[in-house]
Amino acid sequence: MTAPRLLDVAEAAGVSRATASRVLAGTPRNVDPELARRVEEAARRLGYQANHSARALRTGTTGAIGIVVPTLANPYFVQLADAIAQHVRAAGGTLMVSDAANDPAIEAEQIDTLLAGRVDGLFVVPVSATESGPALRSAAARHPVVLFDRWATGSGTVAVTLDNAAAVRLLVDHLEQTGRHRIALVAADQASSSGAERLAAFTGLQGEGATTVLLPNFTTDAGRTAGRRIVEQRDRIDAVVCGADVLAVGLVSTLHRSSVAVPGKIAVTGFDDTEILELFDPPITSIRHPLSAMAERALTLLQAPARERTERVERFQPQLVVRASTDTGS
Repeated sequence: MTAPRLLDVAEAAGVSRATASRVLAGTPRNVDPELARRVEEAARRLGYQANHSARALRTGTTGAIGIVVPTLANPYFVQLADAIAQHVRAAGGTLMVSDAANDPAIEAEQIDTLLAGRVDGLFVVPVSATESGPALRSAAARHPVVLFDRWATGSGTVAVTLDNAAAVRLLVDHLEQTGRHRIALVAADQASSSGAERLAAFTGLQGEGATTVLLPNFTTDAGRTAGRRIVEQRDRIDAVVCGADVLAVGLVSTLHRSSVAVPGKIAVTGFDDTEILELFDPPITSIRHPLSAMAERALTLLQAPARERTERVERFQPQLVVRASTDTGS
């Protein structure tokens, strides 16, 4: 059986081929809503599938957007990609996701691979604030590129991020309001802009002598390592701010095994508000990113003229989500 053609849809809907094409391409300008409804109904009834290769040849666009994230092992980046995917789908496109394995060299390869696949634009969550810059600048000179969640020096393009300093202030203020004043920071990956900003904000609030446990990466295993160090210092620490949820999960599990009560002895916060925190015992306080609003803005910038993507950082405000890991009244 021959697959239905665009002409078949047009005839079934009683419209011209041009009208059917505009509706099914997602650009129904100057098309009567009733005609558009008939075209969409006919396409569903006939099982019509758009020929994306033909559209790419005709318009120079594919409808595909790429994103390169540092790693898919961290559930936050999966949540981030999903937020972007929802907005890309709503705009009639598809999202292609790639993992940089926390390596700037692999990140550069993945950028080139996606662009060679003729995506219409690219989001990147840079692995490094310094080393990611050259590859990003090269890509941004050829294609629309927007950085998401993190920035990189010399990228040549705009970044849509969280206000990390404001987020750290929210966490520290909350802990101090619950009577915690001997606060430590567990953080990782200071090569990234977000990691560096969170460390700078914490030491700015707590002073250069603040207790910090710095780790090579954001993983639950790194959180367990931090937990062992915190246990050794438990008599002089009553709260821990973790720079990522995965660190908080690993840390809390180690505190439990060491019979250090959370939050009775030590309160713990995460950072990213991934879904796993609600399932943990106790549920963990964290910072929620306005990912949907950030994704909407980032997509707008990606589709805007190049002059609107000058290198700068646009910051969104965080939200504190308080749970039992810091609430002694729970």
